[in-house]
Amino acid sequence: MNKLKVLTKRNLLEIIRDPLSLVFCLGFPIVMLIIMPLILGGLEYVPNIFEIENYSVGICVFGYCFSALFVAMHISGDKNTEFIKRIRIAPVSHTTYLFSYVLATLPITIIQTVIFLCIGVIFGLPFGLQTLIAVIYLIPSMLFFISVGVLIGSLCKSEKHAGPVSSILISFCGILGGVFMPIEGMGAFTLVANILPFSHTVKIASGVFFNDFACIFPHILWVIGYSLAVWGVIVIISKVKE
Repeated sequence: MNKLKVLTKRNLLEIIRDPLSLVFCLGFPIVMLIIMPLILGGLEYVPNIFEIENYSVGICVFGYCFSALFVAMHISGDKNTEFIKRIRIAPVSHTTYLFSYVLATLPITIIQTVIFLCIGVIFGLPFGLQTLIAVIYLIPSMLFFISVGVLIGSLCKSEKHAGPVSSILISFCGILGGVFMPIEGMGAFTLVANILPFSHTVKIASGVFFNDFACIFPHILWVIGYSLAVWGVIVIISKVKE
């Protein structure tokens, strides 16, 4: 447990010291969150997906993709440093080292979510108990994307590979997650989107703001299931490397 604590603290400091983490994890999604309501503010009809209850949650999830990106880049970047060489000869399992990135990144994504929802409140997002509930129910989505970032970092040999691979995750989330366009009516893509976890991560919290608590549990089970599957692959990879 002490080793996990030390690794978590080290990784947290590494992420905070990286200015690009703040720019992309906070800056870019915040700009997207602010610009869209300003653009659509003068329109008589606003598509359902751009209602502030849906869009702000969608941007929260979209921001998690960038958290995954930087987790992947930090893990893959460690592979070319003296630090990972010391980890390999230390009495620390590779899985423990990887899980420490989850514990280091989770507080950042929670703060990130609170900031996004606070900005959403400025543009009309209901503020109340459902806001706190939304943050709680978004935690499985945070863990899913961080875990995917850990998996990408484990598979990629360097940061040069982790960046492009992570961009695929970002594209998939934006398109098939229903962040920027509705997945309903997309034909075969609707089926694909419903099978993949991305749309479920968005629907979990948007259901809270629409008081549709009944929809939470089917979606949250999809996200938890995918997270467990991702960690199953991570553990297998770690065992092979050890």
